[in-house]
Amino acid sequence: MMGEMRNSPRLRLYFRLFDFVARDRVAKNDLDSRVIHAHLTMVLSTGILMWSYAVLALNCFVDTTVPARVGVIACFIHLLSPLLFRVTANGALVCSTALMAGLVHQLTFAYYTGGFESHILGWLPILPLLAGYIMGRNCLMLWTAISTTAVGTFFIMQINGHDFPWLITADGYNWALGLLLFGWLFLIFCTTWVHVSMKEFSEETLKAQGRKIDDLFRVLFHDLANSLGRINIGVSICDREANVSSRGVQIIRDAHQSMSDITQNVRRMYAVSKGKAEVDLSPCPLNSSIEHLQRMFATEIEKKKIKLNYDFEKNRGLHVIVDPVSFNNQVLGNIFSNAIKFSMTGSEISISAWPVNHHLIAVEIKDSGIGMPEILIRSLFDMKKRTTRSGTDGESGTGFGMHIMRSFVEMYQGQVIVESVDREDSHDHSGTSIKLILKGGWN
Repeated sequence: MMGEMRNSPRLRLYFRLFDFVARDRVAKNDLDSRVIHAHLTMVLSTGILMWSYAVLALNCFVDTTVPARVGVIACFIHLLSPLLFRVTANGALVCSTALMAGLVHQLTFAYYTGGFESHILGWLPILPLLAGYIMGRNCLMLWTAISTTAVGTFFIMQINGHDFPWLITADGYNWALGLLLFGWLFLIFCTTWVHVSMKEFSEETLKAQGRKIDDLFRVLFHDLANSLGRINIGVSICDREANVSSRGVQIIRDAHQSMSDITQNVRRMYAVSKGKAEVDLSPCPLNSSIEHLQRMFATEIEKKKIKLNYDFEKNRGLHVIVDPVSFNNQVLGNIFSNAIKFSMTGSEISISAWPVNHHLIAVEIKDSGIGMPEILIRSLFDMKKRTTRSGTDGESGTGFGMHIMRSFVEMYQGQVIVESVDREDSHDHSGTSIKLILKGGWN
C-alpha cells in the first residue's frame, strides 16, 4: 500500500519532502516513520491556517503590529520544525516545538481580540489532540496541561478585571471566525484521512508479516520432518551395526522420538492459534512422564551425579489432564532442565505430587541448587526482560523456557507457583521449587 501511495503523482512531492526530512531517522532506524509522517502532515495542514491568520493580522489589526510580527515568526518556526528530525530522534521535542509556535500565535491573536472572550481560544483544544495523534499518551497529557494553563490564565485575568484590547476590524473578526469554523472541518478531515491511511498501511503490513510467518512455519515443519526422517533411517542403520553402542543408539532414538513429538505438537499448537484445530487435553499418567524425563536427561543426571527422588509406587494411577507431548517436553522438560542446570554436582532433585482438592493435583519439582533472587523471580515469565543465567557447569540457555512452560500450563487451565531461596541469602537452604496446579486425579 505504501508503495502505491509513493507512486501516486499527487503524493510524489510529499514523499520527496518526507525522504529529505526523515533521511537520518530512516537510516538509523531510531524513530517510527509514522511519527514523522504524522508530524509532517500536521505541519502542512495547520500551516495553511497559521499563515492565513498571519496574513489576516497584517491587514486587519489597527494600532498594533504585534500579532502580525509574532504570527510570521511563529509560522516560520512551525514550518521549519520537521527539519529537526534531521538532527534528533526526539519526536516529542519536534512535536512540541511546532505546537508551541502555534500556541504563541493563537494566544497573541486572542489577546488583541478580546482575551478570554476571543473565539480564537477555540483553537486551543486542537493542541493536545495533535500532540496525542503524533506522539501518544504522554504528549497528550503534557499538552492538555499546557492548554488548560493557557485558558486558565486568560480566565483569571478576565475575572480580575483585566482590560483586554480589541484591535481587530469588524471584517477581520468575521474572517477570523470563518477561519475557526472552516479550519476545524479542514483539520478534522486531514487528521482523520492520514490516521485512516496509516491504520490501513499498518494492518496491511501486519497481514503481510503474518503471511510470511505462516510460510516460515510451513517450511520449518517440512524441513524438520525431512531431517527427522533421515535421522530415523540413520538409527535403523546403526541398529544393524554390531560395533555401535546400544546405549548411544537408544539415546539417539529417544531424542529423535522427542523431536518428532515436539515438531508435531508445535504444528498442532500453531493450528490451534489459527483457529484451525482445538486443544486436545487427556489424562496423562505422571509416572510415565517422569520415566520420560529420566530417559531424556539421563546423560545430564549422570554427569552431575544428581539423585532424583520420586515415589513411583505412591503415585501409581495418578494422572493429570494435559496435552501429553507438550507437558512432557515443554513443561516438565523445561522445569527439569533448569533444575539440573542450577544444581550442584551430587545434589538432589525431588518430584512429588499430592491432591489439592477433589479435582486438582499439585506437582512440585524441587531442587537444592543456587536458587534465584526475588528480582529475578518477578521477571521470570516476562519475555521482554533478560532472565537467562549460566548454570553451575557453565550451561547456557535462551531465557524463554519458563515463559513457554507457563503458556502451556495456562492452556491446560492450570497454575504455576515459583518459590526460591537465593544461595547468597542462605548458604544452607537454597534452591527452587516450582509447583504446577493441574486438573487430575487417581484412577
